[in-house]
Amino acid sequence: MKRHLFIIAVAATLASACGNKTAPDKQPDQDRRTKITVTYVVGVGKIEPENEIVPLASPVGGIVQRILKNENDTVTPGMAVIELDHRIEDEKITQLTRGLSSYTWQIKADEASMEDYDAKYKSAVVTQQRLQRLFDKGAETKQVLEDAQTTATSYLLNLKKMQAVVASEKSKLDQMKAEIRTAELERDQRIIRSPVRGKILEISTLVGSAVSNREALAQISPAGRTTATCEVDEMYAGRVAVGQKAWIRNVGETDTLSTGTVYAAQSFLKKKSLFTDQAGEREDRRVREVHIMLDQPEKLLLNARVECVIDISQQN
Repeated sequence: MKRHLFIIAVAATLASACGNKTAPDKQPDQDRRTKITVTYVVGVGKIEPENEIVPLASPVGGIVQRILKNENDTVTPGMAVIELDHRIEDEKITQLTRGLSSYTWQIKADEASMEDYDAKYKSAVVTQQRLQRLFDKGAETKQVLEDAQTTATSYLLNLKKMQAVVASEKSKLDQMKAEIRTAELERDQRIIRSPVRGKILEISTLVGSAVSNREALAQISPAGRTTATCEVDEMYAGRVAVGQKAWIRNVGETDTLSTGTVYAAQSFLKKKSLFTDQAGEREDRRVREVHIMLDQPEKLLLNARVECVIDISQQN
């Protein structure tokens, strides 16, 4: 009898426990997640001058004769940086210049002769006109008048001849001047000059080296401010805007090297281009290129890889 009562009590307890069991929570996991507000986005970038670095090249090949500037030197437009051997061009200019000088004196002598013939011709014409009046009055012979006419005609022919000679010589003189200008241009092609105002970053040649045409011999950073060009992942790229503040730091570090402001952002997404050697990088991810004007670039080296932290909570 007691055994039957014990079994009934256990069964009642179990039934009570089943009746008080809490119903399972059917709300999805994502509904219970806390919403996170993203205020900063980090992009990998590099330090660049505001204007693109200018490669300095020679339009002709040759042997480096002189290097006139050093790395970190300041240059201005037209300032000579590197000279190739131009002794042949110098000798050509010297010879042409000597010939030009000699020819100039010859022209001056012929012009003097031309002026002399012109004066004699004018005097002969006056004499001929005077004799003609005397002949008309019967006071002079025909022979004298004809001799005067012959003399005037002779001076006129010589004058025209000298005029033609001087005109030809002046044409030749202009040609010689053009040859000198061409030789000077050929010489100047061997003097590599800076096209911009800026600072020399690198000189990649040595005196005595043979260089080919259009080979980059130096790199010049144009004068201007320093910027950071970074790539922001497409997930947050649309939230980057001009005017937002940014911080620049070394990759993997937290110390701020410079602050800055976003001054330009591309209006399209593209494949990563600044750096493509990151471990685990996904090729299908796209980025937006953003340009940041830096406030204190003194601690940064051009072309250095950095992290750009952009405050995207500020929407302009």
